[in-house]
Amino acid sequence: MKKIALLTLLIFSFLGFSQEAITCKNNGSVFNSSKQKLSSEEVRNLLKDNKEALDLYNVGKTKQTLGNILLYGGISTVVINHLLLVQNAKNKGDINSSRNIPYIIGGGLILTAIPIKLGFSKKIKKAVSLINDDLKNPKTGFTIESTSFISNSNGVGFSITF
Repeated sequence: MKKIALLTLLIFSFLGFSQEAITCKNNGSVFNSSKQKLSSEEVRNLLKDNKEALDLYNVGKTKQTLGNILLYGGISTVVINHLLLVQNAKNKGDINSSRNIPYIIGGGLILTAIPIKLGFSKKIKKAVSLINDDLKNPKTGFTIESTSFISNSNGVGFSITF
């Protein structure tokens, strides 16, 4: 009976210290321990106490947005130019060689977006790992902000502010 009681107390003590960890998928989505997707604002609220993690997360989300704009802009440029070129070829029968410039611009946008899109998930994963480390190792104790020596007509003493 003593062994069962001891085992039960140990299990409950471990459950009491468990923290809610967050995870990150490759597409930059952040999930809590219940596998619910967290919005960007919720993640920023979790990261507000850790400046380094918040900066990494913000850089990662900026890279994701910029990469999406460049990628979809480049794809749109190529597709729209191709549709217009096909339409003009059906109507007129000849193709102007200067119509290839949008293909080059669109391809350049797509090629520029690839390295940007590849780097954003690493930043977000690093921010998530930093906040998980903070959750696993909570800062306990206190810090002393200031100490001073005080004297008045009643006597002398030390003042500690924490």
